[in-house]
Amino acid sequence: MERPRPGRLGPPTAAILAIGSELMLGQMTDTNSAWLSAYLSERGLGVARHFSVGDDLAALEKLLAECFRHHEVTLVTGGLGPTEDDLTRLAAARALGRPLEYHGDLALGIESFMTGRGYQCSSNNLRQAWLPAGSSLVPNPWGTAPAFSLEGPGHLMVFMPGVPQEMKSIVGSYLGPKLEEKFPARLGHGRTTVLRAAGLGESRVDELLGDLLRGSQNPVLGLLAGPYETRILVTSRAGDAAEAERLEAPVIAEAIRRLGPNYVGRDGLTLVGSVCSLLEARSLRLGLADSVTGGLAAEPFLRILAPGNLSGSLAAPHGVLQQGIEFLFREMGADLVGTLDQSGDPDGAGQDPEGEPMVLSRILERPPQGGQPIEISASRRLLGRPREMAMARAGALLAFQLWEFLKGPGR
Repeated sequence: MERPRPGRLGPPTAAILAIGSELMLGQMTDTNSAWLSAYLSERGLGVARHFSVGDDLAALEKLLAECFRHHEVTLVTGGLGPTEDDLTRLAAARALGRPLEYHGDLALGIESFMTGRGYQCSSNNLRQAWLPAGSSLVPNPWGTAPAFSLEGPGHLMVFMPGVPQEMKSIVGSYLGPKLEEKFPARLGHGRTTVLRAAGLGESRVDELLGDLLRGSQNPVLGLLAGPYETRILVTSRAGDAAEAERLEAPVIAEAIRRLGPNYVGRDGLTLVGSVCSLLEARSLRLGLADSVTGGLAAEPFLRILAPGNLSGSLAAPHGVLQQGIEFLFREMGADLVGTLDQSGDPDGAGQDPEGEPMVLSRILERPPQGGQPIEISASRRLLGRPREMAMARAGALLAFQLWEFLKGPGR
């Protein structure tokens, strides 16, 4: 069996491996790896790599051997069931040179679990009683798939079921205490703060924060682009939460200063969330009229806007959009109406010569009695492709216009 390289000073390095052909076929989304990454990061471990692999014995064996050589902590989910395509136990045995051994007590526990719930225990179920030599059995009170761990000098591999409930239970009861035992002087506190900027593309944010992004090692900064916001992730590692906060504070303050009026907020405060808070603070009722996205642009608002601040949302064809706007003001009591129109150009084509869709986004204010709605702002924008992203960009444009208006002077 190959040995890992001597552990370096600093936080242990970790790899996360998700197993199952259903992940490769797009039938399931791997939420386990994201959850485990957050768990490890909060404890100061550096997650170096994510792997996903189907039920392929050779590929599994190769990846497990590679993880054992290069990472001090490896967390594996999936492939521990009773069927022929559950290959994790065999792959681990081959990768680490530890033959499979039968555990009679484990077989009795599996049989008791099955019969106690009214099921017949088959020979397939008892396959789960075979584990690589030297394994430490990890209790799994939620199912029959036995979790187990394997250790080497300065190294820990934990194999868990892919069912999220079972995996999270094992992490809480076993993994946390085991990490403290295995790496007592090297765990710390990891902290990630998310800053959000609107109205700026990823490249512009990179220009504004370039030296911070590339010049800092602790905290480390990264960017995540999205249609509504560009997120700036500030990740610090320290001995405790107070020290992590102290490390990141000056970097966060400088990033916010550079983002200026495009800074939305931090962590859970999103662009749409900020718009909704401003509407509620000013006791304004918002209406939405849309001939572009079929109502998709309204969904983020519908999820969080208080009912008292929403007059209605209409998905209307281009030809009757004006009637929809008037209905929202006259019948639904809207104070503001945001609109997305499929045609921003005079001839009604709604796209540029290359065929990319164009949107006209407007904000209208309640008219004086008997008057016409007052246009506050209007913006035309090419949306690009593909269609799903274009629809999201349309909604983001409208949200940004609402945000700029509501946080303006005197509003």
